[in-house]
Amino acid sequence: MNFSFRKTLISLATISALTLSHSAAADQYSNKDDTNYKKWVGVFGQYYHPDGDKPDEIGGGFMEHGAAFGGEFGVRFTPRWAMRLEASKTGVNAQTNAFGTDAVDGTKFAADALYFQDDEQTYLFSGLHHANDDFDDYLSVAVGIGKHWNLDESTRIITEATAYHAFADSYNDFSLKIGLAWVWGQVDASAAALDSDRDGVIDRLDNCSRTAPGVSVDARGCSLDTDNDGIANSLDNCPNSARGATVNASGCAAKDSDNDGIVDSMDLCMNTPAGDIVTTTGCSVMVQEQIEVTLSALFANNSSIIQNPSDVKFVEFADFLKRYPDATGIIEGHTSSVGTDQYNQFLSQRRADAVKALLVSRYNAPAERISTVGYGEKRLLNPANNAAAHRENRRIIGIVKAVVETNAK
Repeated sequence: MNFSFRKTLISLATISALTLSHSAAADQYSNKDDTNYKKWVGVFGQYYHPDGDKPDEIGGGFMEHGAAFGGEFGVRFTPRWAMRLEASKTGVNAQTNAFGTDAVDGTKFAADALYFQDDEQTYLFSGLHHANDDFDDYLSVAVGIGKHWNLDESTRIITEATAYHAFADSYNDFSLKIGLAWVWGQVDASAAALDSDRDGVIDRLDNCSRTAPGVSVDARGCSLDTDNDGIANSLDNCPNSARGATVNASGCAAKDSDNDGIVDSMDLCMNTPAGDIVTTTGCSVMVQEQIEVTLSALFANNSSIIQNPSDVKFVEFADFLKRYPDATGIIEGHTSSVGTDQYNQFLSQRRADAVKALLVSRYNAPAERISTVGYGEKRLLNPANNAAAHRENRRIIGIVKAVVETNAK
């Protein structure tokens, strides 16, 4: 073949125009593309820049820019890994030389391993390339980068840049490729959808493949909240807060002086007792509870004189009434069955009134919140007709009750 550098550029430009115009026409199909195609076959044109010393073995150094045209076949084993075979016909322009040739023709065969990136279209590759021309043959190691651009469901544009190194001759070549490929088949779905850490992001797209179970992740598979403090990484000024620590809106540890779980900046009750259940403002939750205090008084037979006026129960009864303004008390008088019903009724009332008078005069209890009632012998504790039963039935009962709020625990 007799290639010129100018003809090469014209050929590559023509291929580019055709493929790009086809891309515009097929734009409506691009959303349907499946990047996990299994196989492809393609044709390409290549701009080739040989080492300036070629062919040095025969006193050369006369090879210039050239071109190659060929085909390739690739197989994808996983969404990431693929192998490719390539064959092409090459033609390189030559400067004036002792051999009287203005072009050097040859062939090239290659085998490459490809590693696709996250977008599953861009890839890195490396492999062995064997070239044979009119003067010599060369075995080179090639490395490069390429991309398969979507045209429609089954067509791709191929673009590549490749560097070659022939160890035996220390030649360094370079090439640019553009081509058209047809794709078919699909990589095993289980490989395409593998999610090792079960975070909902498949491995081929997961930049953090060892995310802890249950952690919320972003589209790249990385934790949205590294220290699990409830503040997303994007808003967290302290992304390594201690586990379980109370944090503020910036994700930094917040001061909680009374250890009630409400940070000081939100706490309206800064000295909540330990163990109290608190509201969202840090104040103790209050519950209503009915409490009562009882007392008893001793009387001689047929008497309304209190025999134990200094009993501590009188003090507690009066203090309870004074402490709780809504509390009310009742004094109940009871007698034994000795005597007539009428007299016993009278005596029980006198005894109840005597207890109220003691509470008011001696212990300053509020008279208006104390009521009295005499039951006579209507509510006997012991119906027996003996001295022990009569002592048991002669009694005063005082009850004071209040509904109060106490701290919930």
